[in-house]
Amino acid sequence: MKRTLLAVVVLTACGSSEPAPAPVSGPVPQSPAAKPAAWRVPDGWKSETIPFPLEFAPSIAHRGAEELRFPPGFLEPGQPGYWSYAFIWRTEDAADLDGAALGAELTAYFKGLIAVVDDKQRIDAAARESIAARAEPDGPGRWKLTAHVYDAFRTAQPVDLVGWAKRTSCGGGALWVFVLARADSPLRGELDELARSAGC
Repeated sequence: MKRTLLAVVVLTACGSSEPAPAPVSGPVPQSPAAKPAAWRVPDGWKSETIPFPLEFAPSIAHRGAEELRFPPGFLEPGQPGYWSYAFIWRTEDAADLDGAALGAELTAYFKGLIAVVDDKQRIDAAARESIAARAEPDGPGRWKLTAHVYDAFRTAQPVDLVGWAKRTSCGGGALWVFVLARADSPLRGELDELARSAGC
């Protein structure tokens, strides 16, 4: 379970970008479906792609992949990029979620992530129980997000995030775009622009 999550932590902390694909022997089957649009990685940012089901949150029952974009300083308290990031879910299923379902999936996401990273139990049970995400309608296919999480990577202290999510149909699947950051993040505009650049 820790393998994928450790890749996220190591890549984010050490400055690596996406790992090179594993070599494939023999002919590669061609899919008739169109390849997803590449989502850019800004200079100096880190990226990671994780297939669904996510190892740290297997209850999120989508098929597809999550792509993440981390600014410099994502894990560094006091840095502009601290806990400020954008990510997308490219799902093969329709993933047509209402606010309650989206909030529940993001809550499961953060609870699972924090449980796996906090293997020394620095965050107590009551604090873990307080981890929650909420989604409120903010226009067609768009949601206003809030999330109360803990920095299990470094400080073990609470972090409150605000942001948005938007769903776009992509054939039989969907593209969910997310921006989450601290309310005082100076990267808000850059994150919004990056998120809006993601396509099917």
